[in-house]
Amino acid sequence: MDILQSIILGLIQGLTEFLPISSSGHLVLGGALFGLESEDITFEVFLHFATFLAVFVFFFRQILKIIISPLRYVFRGSRSHEDLFWSKYLLLIVIGTIPAVIVGLLLKDQIEKAFSSVFLTGVMLLITTAVLFLTLLARPRRTELKLPDGILVGIAQAIAILPGISRSGSTISTAMFLGVDKKTAFNFSFLLSLPAIFGAFLLQLKEALDMSIEWGVISIYIPGMIVAFVSGYICLIILRRVVIAGKFAYFGIYTLIIAILAIIFSHA
Repeated sequence: MDILQSIILGLIQGLTEFLPISSSGHLVLGGALFGLESEDITFEVFLHFATFLAVFVFFFRQILKIIISPLRYVFRGSRSHEDLFWSKYLLLIVIGTIPAVIVGLLLKDQIEKAFSSVFLTGVMLLITTAVLFLTLLARPRRTELKLPDGILVGIAQAIAILPGISRSGSTISTAMFLGVDKKTAFNFSFLLSLPAIFGAFLLQLKEALDMSIEWGVISIYIPGMIVAFVSGYICLIILRRVVIAGKFAYFGIYTLIIAILAIIFSHA
């Protein structure tokens, strides 16, 4: 890999990580086009960390409330509506993260193998397409998140570990199917992503250090990370507007096209 490829893959990551079109699927396709080997999953994790930072900056105020409110609730006995709300939010994030942790730890080897299959990626993109189109039938009924919402959205996030299944597409859609309004679905989807993305980064970073990845290689990763962060932040702004405007399903047109191309490419 050279710096130009790092920048291109960083741009792919930033443009696709938050949009419901599967960043992992696009990285598999991009890797196949560039002839990158499966070991380059380490680079993918570095890119995920860059987009993790984009989410952290974008939701910084909410994250502070999620951290501070439970502390006030536990140590000061605060029972204000805001502290109760964000304390419950933290509980939902913890519950929603558990499925991804279980899947990531138990099926790690199988998941890594899946990243070498362009055909599987194409099939999973077709599933993402179907999920996105089905959101046209979703009807928002409430703004409040309930315990089952955290569990079911968390399961959707765990399934999205597969390349081609969009994380944001599956989690936002699941929340919408449950009757949650669009803005709440958007916020919960990305706040829920933070522990899973950061945990995956730490696990992969440990492997990278055990493999003695040279700093010269990491220096090639850095331009891609910067591009991923900037483009990812911009995409968060765009996606929030699209979701609230009720045009989320339109991304299904794009994923359908990419899915067909991926399946054709896998047989070429």
